[in-house]
Amino acid sequence: MDDSERLARIETLLQEGNRLRAEAIALQKESLEMQKSLVDETRANIVKAGKVNDQALDIQRRARMAAKVIFGIVFILVVYLSYLLFFRLNLP
Repeated sequence: MDDSERLARIETLLQEGNRLRAEAIALQKESLEMQKSLVDETRANIVKAGKVNDQALDIQRRARMAAKVIFGIVFILVVYLSYLLFFRLNLP
């Protein structure tokens, strides 16, 4: 091999290396963009999950309040029926 062939080979390898480096940089940029979009999507999902949790907590509070009201009404009805059975009605 003479010097011109070696220099041509070195130049070819340098060009190949530069091309591969440029491709790697492009792939890294694409990967970074995908990661950013995934982070944004994850943040949006976290916000949605927070809203869903808040709504679920609100529904749970309402259900507890409704249960207390219903049990209170049932208790009052039982007491009233007991009063009617034992004090108001004249059973033989």
